[in-house]
Amino acid sequence: MYLFRDRQLNPRREIRSALLTIYGVNWCKSVNVVSRAGLSYPYFMKNIKPYQFSIVFFLLKSFVISSVRIKRRIESNINNMINNTSYQGVRHKLGLPVRGQRTRTNAGTQRAKRVRYVNKIIKNK
Repeated sequence: MYLFRDRQLNPRREIRSALLTIYGVNWCKSVNVVSRAGLSYPYFMKNIKPYQFSIVFFLLKSFVISSVRIKRRIESNINNMINNTSYQGVRHKLGLPVRGQRTRTNAGTQRAKRVRYVNKIIKNK
């Protein structure tokens, strides 16, 4: 069993696709890391020796930013758009789809994320 940043890599998968389960690793990064490690194409996780995985682990540490830093960067970019009052920032603020999706019928999932405000009647008159 191979672990990378609290993520268990499936031994039955090919190494390039197994690396995709790590947050922040896309297909290009996984192919690049595997090719730099010197592993050939149909190479499965169960066939990897510990020293080969240590090489892959070292390369991943140098290429991949931690998931916390990636999430912080995304949040700061969204806050920057909101502060600049760009169109995308306004859509984020209102809880509507940002990238041009249809809102008349298909925005149910985005609307479900929005916090529902309930108008309360104050009876202290």
